[in-house]
Amino acid sequence: MDLLNPPRLDKKAIKKSFNRSARSYDKSAVLQAEILNRLLERLQYIKLEPRVVLDLGCGTGQAIRGLKKRYPKAHVLALDMADEMLSCARQQYGMFERKWLVNADMEQLPLCNNSVDLVFSNLALQWSNDLHQALNEFKRVGRAGGLLMFTTFGVNTLKEMRHSFMKIDPATPRVHQFMDMHDIGDMMVAAGLAEPVMDMESLTMKYQTFTDLTADLKAIGATNAESTRSRGLMTAHKLNRLQEAYESIAYIDNHYQATYEVIYGHAWF
Repeated sequence: MDLLNPPRLDKKAIKKSFNRSARSYDKSAVLQAEILNRLLERLQYIKLEPRVVLDLGCGTGQAIRGLKKRYPKAHVLALDMADEMLSCARQQYGMFERKWLVNADMEQLPLCNNSVDLVFSNLALQWSNDLHQALNEFKRVGRAGGLLMFTTFGVNTLKEMRHSFMKIDPATPRVHQFMDMHDIGDMMVAAGLAEPVMDMESLTMKYQTFTDLTADLKAIGATNAESTRSRGLMTAHKLNRLQEAYESIAYIDNHYQATYEVIYGHAWF
């Protein structure tokens, strides 16, 4: 561990959160499924015939079928750090695909150099403690002429929740800190990835009640894993104050609104 630059995220907490939410994930991950479909659609505009595809941060395996349909001759490796997520993925596919489920961290890929033609990742990079290291790993395992294609969340994601928490508890972070699109692009260049392309869109989710909003975040494992996060319990009084703060910011047309800044990126190995 670099004592001068301690890990920003608590990986044990991330793994625990996603393991706990694995069984409820697909039911609540409506936005994630929509973004996955948009990312898969982008592959049709890129000329690529991969032999090996890495679905990085595969979760419950929702991308596997789309990737195999797009590249029927390719082997798909589905990798995730949460073993319960992989367990859910295993139940959806036959014996052949089971061989390709890998429990590992994106910052330490258990793969050979120059062994992957497409690294495909939907909404996983925000859980990296060291994105520069992760991108270096993608470059290491990527075969010349191969492609990195990903989505992640940008800095304005859940900005309403972040501002609401700042009103009632400004001392400690309560919402995950997402990265700026331009910083990610700079890291891609530094990692030696070629011709990086980045773009962004902002999507808004609407909830009838504040409980629906917080329950949805919990069900998909999207809890704050900052190492400096508050460990204190959310009391009923503080939760009421949070709801009041949120309503003053993003309660519009009888709905609680939540912003998600979606970053799309791709580059060549």
